[in-house]
Amino acid sequence: MQNKFYMGIITLLALFFCTFAYCFAQAQDYTGICVRVLDGDTVDIADASQNLHRIRITGLDAPELAQPYGQQAKAELKELILGKEVTVIPMGIDKYDRELACLRIQTTLGQIDVAECMINRGAAFDWGGKYYKAQEYAQEYNLGVWSDTKFQERPWFYRKRTQ
Repeated sequence: MQNKFYMGIITLLALFFCTFAYCFAQAQDYTGICVRVLDGDTVDIADASQNLHRIRITGLDAPELAQPYGQQAKAELKELILGKEVTVIPMGIDKYDRELACLRIQTTLGQIDVAECMINRGAAFDWGGKYYKAQEYAQEYNLGVWSDTKFQERPWFYRKRTQ
């Protein structure tokens, strides 16, 4: 009886370790080219092996395409990364099977965080508080979504209202 208990514990630990090792192995940073911008916070990245990754950029929430500034957010993201090499820092997978990731691009000023840049330009809202300084800047200078005092509906409220 005691042996079965210990074998069960060992089996569970082995399963946990294998799952953890698999997830850790999948979470390595990689570079790729942005081949498509779907909206203001979702892109397709082709890695060095030409595997396509659908990425939901973490730390921001851009207006939905049907919302005011939704098309502008998509255009800003296109201008920023379409056709360019991007460093992808995976964070997980969302309920739509998109890879959640932080994206960085190299510029003449060094590497920049795509989410922070989008929020700083007023093309997206801070999601989670990491980029609150960038959002304060956009608000102070009335950039993008902050330029229209009538439009302040956050994308997460819009999705809830329209579903």
